[in-house]
Amino acid sequence: MSKLEIAKSVIKENILQARHGIFNTWNVVGDTMWDIYNENDLEIRICYEYEYFEVFGLTEAEFEELEEYYHHWLSEYREENQNGLR
Repeated sequence: MSKLEIAKSVIKENILQARHGIFNTWNVVGDTMWDIYNENDLEIRICYEYEYFEVFGLTEAEFEELEEYYHHWLSEYREENQNGLR
């Protein structure tokens, strides 16, 4: 599996716990982050309190594709659920 495929899988498994964004930069405000994947030069962290991901180790093009995947997946979930996500 490529790093992008792994990232997509990890994001999909955890997306409802991080529905407020996905970033490829370190947070500078000191939010508590948890590593949910850290192998083969790919690191994915999650902030449970503010519900967002940080992803490191992808190229810019790969991250852009992952970001599109993330937003698409959230949109699909919102459409499938009458109450939606906020």
